[in-house]
Amino acid sequence: MHDMVRDNWLRFNLPLEGQVSFMYLDVRGWVCTGVGNKIDETAAELSPPSPGERAASLILAHQMQWTDKSTGGAATLDQVAVDWDAVKSRLDLAAVGYLAFEPITQLRLSEDEILRLVDGKLAQMEATLLNRPEFTGFDGWPASAQLATLSMCWAMGPMFKFPRFQAHVAADEWAGAADECVINPDEGTIRIRNKLDRMHLLNAGTVAAQGLAIEQLSVTLADVLGVQHALWMLGFHAGAQDGRDGPSTQAGVRAFQAERGLDQDGAWDDVATQAELGTALGDAGWLVV
Repeated sequence: MHDMVRDNWLRFNLPLEGQVSFMYLDVRGWVCTGVGNKIDETAAELSPPSPGERAASLILAHQMQWTDKSTGGAATLDQVAVDWDAVKSRLDLAAVGYLAFEPITQLRLSEDEILRLVDGKLAQMEATLLNRPEFTGFDGWPASAQLATLSMCWAMGPMFKFPRFQAHVAADEWAGAADECVINPDEGTIRIRNKLDRMHLLNAGTVAAQGLAIEQLSVTLADVLGVQHALWMLGFHAGAQDGRDGPSTQAGVRAFQAERGLDQDGAWDDVATQAELGTALGDAGWLVV
């Protein structure tokens, strides 16, 4: 993959997955940690594991470097199993959110360990894609197409089956791929991921059509979603990347305007603000399309 995809991967996913140092259940009842790193081999959603599924899950959990939050020492295999079982037993909390699991867990991951997990999963997904016939041209895709496809993999796994999407990317048809990239159910942070993936695939089409540098990630400033995404990737919080120009977005724009010495009116489509956003993105290596 292009360096820009790897370098921006964690930042891209943080508002969609969060960064969590303990074990928790996602909405499907699977034990996760880190940045949406699944450590659960239970086949059925929102279901207790069979003995074999539990054993396979613990193999994954034992590969991580856990520490005891009380002592700071390395966790034992038994402690890892205790935390995993405690989390998995609370399927009633799956819809509540990850914070519900902080008080019932004893073990934690360090920042470095989370980064190791994220980098390892990203590399594994890329390797799997490259062995699938529809994705053999992946290395030559625009960076935004790589990012969007890996984003889909992060949510569904790299063996996902979207036949029409796969046909479009195999032919470098990025607009068609954008129409076929929606993950269901299209709600919550998945809806935001879908919006961002579609935007990046459309941007990939623009990059290809205009003969721009494929190794650079691209963003459009022609709509609210693109501006929200640009602000987030530049380090400014503009609320959910949902395409709505609300108070959070305007606050993010004002923060950017303040840093760049502009009038702080919160208007994302202001000529001076657009120009400064373009400059800031260019300095960070992004293309504005």
